Amino acid sequence: MSQSSHPDVSIGCPRCDATVSASVPPGPGIADTDLGETNRLQGKETRCRNCGHELELYYY
Repeated sequence: MSQSSHPDVSIGCPRCDATVSASVPPGPGIADTDLGETNRLQGKETRCRNCGHELELYYY
């Protein structure tokens, strides 16, 4: 199911344990392979504002 807004996702930085928030674009969600759907895994990079560590978020 697609969403019309860009939800914020919060994750923990593995280097300093700070909370990192990132906006994730809408997507179709996980594909139903039984129906022949093929949604690709997408990614987004962001940085921790506390220590500068680069984080990668992956989503469908």
